[in-house]
Amino acid sequence: MSFARYAALVKNLRGVVLANLDGVGVWDSIRWMVKRFRYRDLGLTPSMVKKYRDRLAQYLNGNPFVELTPPINAVEHLVEVLSNVVEVDVEVLELLVYASTYISPAIVIGFDYLEDVKKLAVDTVNICRDLDLDSWRLHLRIADYTILDFYRECVDEVLSILRSSKPEERVKILKNVIDDRKNRISRDKKRYWRIACSNGKPFLLYIDMVDIVYRYSVVHVLNEDHAACLAIVPVVVIPPNLR
Repeated sequence: MSFARYAALVKNLRGVVLANLDGVGVWDSIRWMVKRFRYRDLGLTPSMVKKYRDRLAQYLNGNPFVELTPPINAVEHLVEVLSNVVEVDVEVLELLVYASTYISPAIVIGFDYLEDVKKLAVDTVNICRDLDLDSWRLHLRIADYTILDFYRECVDEVLSILRSSKPEERVKILKNVIDDRKNRISRDKKRYWRIACSNGKPFLLYIDMVDIVYRYSVVHVLNEDHAACLAIVPVVVIPPNLR
């Protein structure tokens, strides 16, 4: 992908989507998303397009879905590295890496991938009621702010880690970054006060990509090109059967 193409997409992107199209009620929610994002783009990862190109053809090319491709080699490399050590579906890892790189919330439609996302989450916003259309619109927009407002600081943090040539120094900085991000996430959760409750079903899960790198001890194979892939990624859960 050319940088110009990446820049044109990232400006207008409102989320990166993952779904099992054979899941019960998923097509209902896909059609719901199509109606709500008529004038904004939603990204699809390469594996999503490869698997479902024919079934999604009518919605591709910005109606509202667009096929994402890696703007730099580090994107594919990180997906490969993580897939070798993290015991979740590779499509979930790809979703997270692309969402970070394209500075967009991840959106999981249906519940097929939810357990894998939960394994990687560091915090969650739960809801105790079904959301109306206005609440969906508002809080999907807030999720967009969540990743955007964190992003520059996240990139700077990762660069500070990867620019260190000493393995022990990298790990030390990693731990500090993870603690700082936990505090930021705790504050960010207050944005969702209108819908949040202590118990209930997940609306949004926070994935700290640096936490994953630390947990699975892969920082030693990364370089500065991976910085864009290692932000805090909010994952919004869209239930099936939305109409």
